[in-house]
Amino acid sequence: AQTAPQNIRSQAKKKAKKNKMERTKLSQVAGKGGPSQGGGDSSEAMINEIMVRLPAAVIKDIFDFVISEAVAVAAGYNHCLALKKDGNAIGWGRNDEGQITIPGGLSQVRAVAAGRNFSLALRKDGTVAAWGNNDYGQTKVPDGLAGVKAISAGYHHSIALLENGRVVAWGDNSCGETDVPEGLEEVIAVSAGGWFSLALKANGEVVAWGYNGWGQATVPHGLTNVTMVAAGGSHSLALKSDGTVVGWGLNFYCQ
Repeated sequence: AQTAPQNIRSQAKKKAKKNKMERTKLSQVAGKGGPSQGGGDSSEAMINEIMVRLPAAVIKDIFDFVISEAVAVAAGYNHCLALKKDGNAIGWGRNDEGQITIPGGLSQVRAVAAGRNFSLALRKDGTVAAWGNNDYGQTKVPDGLAGVKAISAGYHHSIALLENGRVVAWGDNSCGETDVPEGLEEVIAVSAGGWFSLALKANGEVVAWGYNGWGQATVPHGLTNVTMVAAGGSHSLALKSDGTVVGWGLNFYCQ
């Protein structure tokens, strides 16, 4: 039986309401001259923790860095990663689980991926580094994992695409999201979603597995000639060779 999150629609409504309340509180604090640097009520402390207002000069430095030094970026639930030209990675945003604390000595990186509250990095030698929350084993890289071509980070699980076209997954498997279909091969791209996973094969076929409560793992019949896939929290997207896009899964926000 599926043990995946039930009531996702209800959760989405609650999250939207919570976000609206937080934005309101932030605007109230901003009207007082910004978050307090000491003391203040609990709402100000919360905002100061989650949304720190940066000086314009610092924001400009970050913007300049992204333009001049970054070659790739990744966005997680509340944090961001960037890969620099020199093969080093940096992170910013929420760090309550150490998701932006780059491991010491990590270098020669060629790709980064950001999950809910954890991060992945693919080194040029084909090995993977992971850090942040590990409640579901999502940052416990399988022993001996090598020859990795691409990585993807989901809500609580991780996926690696090997040079030989096979797929390896680890982390939360409450919905079968790390149960890679037997015989899956000739894969050229992977994407980890909320509690499900997608793989794109060399022949343009899409394969999906994991939680399917909203149809996000039910690939549309006749879908072919796909060149790219992306998995969201509860929905999926595919880019076709003719430039058209196909989507399926949860559509509560018209996603």
